[in-house]
Amino acid sequence: MGLFGHKTKTNESGMLSFYYGYHGSRVGNNFKVISENGKTVFKYEDGEHREFGSMEYECRQSLMDDLYNLYKENDICSWDGFDKANTKVLDGDGFSLQIKFGDGKKLSAHGSNAYPKGYGDFVKKMRELIAPVKKACLHKYRSDLIAKGINGNLDSVFVYFLQKGTAGKDMYKFHIFDESIRDNNCDFSYKSTGGEYFPVGEKSGSATIPIKDIGLEKVRKMIDDYDILKWYDFDEAAEDYNNAEWFQVRFGFDDGLAISACGTAHPEHYDEFRTAFLTWLRDLIMDRCIS
Repeated sequence: MGLFGHKTKTNESGMLSFYYGYHGSRVGNNFKVISENGKTVFKYEDGEHREFGSMEYECRQSLMDDLYNLYKENDICSWDGFDKANTKVLDGDGFSLQIKFGDGKKLSAHGSNAYPKGYGDFVKKMRELIAPVKKACLHKYRSDLIAKGINGNLDSVFVYFLQKGTAGKDMYKFHIFDESIRDNNCDFSYKSTGGEYFPVGEKSGSATIPIKDIGLEKVRKMIDDYDILKWYDFDEAAEDYNNAEWFQVRFGFDDGLAISACGTAHPEHYDEFRTAFLTWLRDLIMDRCIS
């Protein structure tokens, strides 16, 4: 039944475009599939990848047919005109759905912490359809970013190594900024059980280190030497993740580029970078911050 108590008919004229937007408390994303000039184009924006802006990717033409079948099979025609909000929920999520059909007619539905019947099942199936297209689209833009190389100046470094299980018990966590970003520009925390890089024990604190002494150009050289740009968006788990070292890194540049990676699986040149970085860091902060 439709919103006004009458049966809503399925539009049988086919689908020209399909738009779905999701907005949450911390991140949002949206995509649109359009059939135009004999091609099917996937347009995508992702709050977790703002650096890419609005992305476009030519996808398989049958994707529109699959979305149209999903519309028919889930009685989405009955959603037309849905527009509700649950104002009692202070934090949550919402959606927007817009479909244009072959005969020029349109379907529109919106909700904020309120959803039409069958919404959860429909979104689950829709995301399964979109997942490989989204992955291919992000891979293309990631590859293009890597091909362009690094053009900005390094201005922030965050590195976190946390050993688990049989990997050990050491922990190293450091955040270093260019002095121009923050006066108190070095935060550190470590737990050393073997004394390999820092004295045995645990210590944390912060300090101000003059930019001339930080030597971020040495970290930039490591980024080049160990192809860290290829780590961009790395996020993988080791098979035995309970007995592996978990890591997280983020290298920020003044042109907006940020290389982020994490996981218990380790990308290429991980061990070499880890050794070089912790050795550099020990030499940088030992006399200045640790006594």
